[in-house]
Order: sequence, then C-alpha cells, then structure tokens
Amino acid sequence: MNLYTVHYRREAENSLTGLAQDVVMVKDGFNWSALFLPTIWFLAKKMWLVFAIYLVIQAVLIAIVFWAELPSEVLTITKITGNLILGFEGNNLQRWSLERARYRERETVAARDIVAAEHRFFSHLTGGKIFSRRAGEAMFAEPKS
Repeated sequence: MNLYTVHYRREAENSLTGLAQDVVMVKDGFNWSALFLPTIWFLAKKMWLVFAIYLVIQAVLIAIVFWAELPSEVLTITKITGNLILGFEGNNLQRWSLERARYRERETVAARDIVAAEHRFFSHLTGGKIFSRRAGEAMFAEPKS
C-alpha cells in the first residue's frame, strides 16, 4: 500500500466537477523520476521556482569546479549526491510548489496506485457512489452489489 496526499484549492470545494479537475495527488516516498530525470520532472510537474533554483545550483557547482580547478570527479560526485537528495525529497518539493500555488493538503489516502487512490478519495467524498470523470463532468453510478 502506498500513501498519497490529496491537494486542492479552496475554490474547488464548491463543486464536485471543479474538485475533479483541480485535485492533485502526491505519492509519499522515494521519487525515481526526480532521481534520474530531475529537469524533465520539474517541468512536467510545473515546478518553475524549484527548476530555477536547481539550475542556479548547477551553474554555481560548475563555476566552482572550473575556477577552483578541481577534478571533474568532484562535480560528478556532487551531482549524484544532489540527485539522490532530489529522489528522497522530490515529492516534498512538489508539495511545497503546490502550496505556493494555493493548493492545500486536505487528506491522506492509502491505495495500491494513484488510480485506486483517486477512486477511494472520490468514493469517500460521494458517500460510496462510484465516481468517474469524463470530458470534465462528474458522473455517478450506484455501486454494484
């Protein structure tokens, strides 16, 4: 079982359709995408400030290694260490970015994957009715017995 934190804006609480379009679920734990492809991951998650800070840190590291005439292995070790830290803290950085965008953490859901977490969250929200979102509309069906 994985844990997912559920984030959405206060404005989305008023309508279920708005909530379905606005909700963001962030998995708890290690992030492999942040470890291996941090720049692509930052851009895909729209984490602009974190991406800018990452670029500045990378530029400073390269400048220090170049001007101090350190061996290139120092830069390699530093980048690997930085990416490991991103792997462990990537999801927390995403939560921080969402908070800056006025998203608030509303609850935590335990599920095997993100689809099951979404289903569990919306089923709980709608009193056990099955929820699906298609073309921006919230649709409900009675659960099958």
